[in-house]
Amino acid sequence: MKKYVISFYFLIVSCNGHKIQTTEAIKEDIKAVVIGETRAYMEKDYEKWSSFWDHGTDVLRLDVTKAGFQQSRGWENNGGNLEQFFKENPEPISSTFENTNYLILFDNSLAWVAFDQKWISAIGEKTTAKATITLVKKKNFWKIISYTAIQYEESSSDVDTLHRD
Repeated sequence: MKKYVISFYFLIVSCNGHKIQTTEAIKEDIKAVVIGETRAYMEKDYEKWSSFWDHGTDVLRLDVTKAGFQQSRGWENNGGNLEQFFKENPEPISSTFENTNYLILFDNSLAWVAFDQKWISAIGEKTTAKATITLVKKKNFWKIISYTAIQYEESSSDVDTLHRD
């Protein structure tokens, strides 16, 4: 019986052409997209950076800072217009960042990620934000369709709305 179960497993895997992953492996793949997108942006590598994003009309980005907020919809309004900016400003960003406190929910084709993000500029200025990213799976790759970052004062004690460690 064991021989048949193993054979059936390999038949399903070979017929579907998909690699079966554990929950933790999928979460690590999603984190790799989140971190890779930020690093590529910092490197001002447009081709690499844009490869993490879906290029559709429903792509959504929201940034909330002390200066206000900005929301844009559609790849052309979010990432499509950054290629020229990267060419005109090719110097990589020298800040460092750290993502912590991940909460990742996913199914076969949709993922939602929440995390804390801390930045330290080259001159030591610190910025903290709560971020959420929604991803869809297209052709077996996770692509970002929505990104929200909300900056806050690190000393504020009421910003942990997700109550996670």
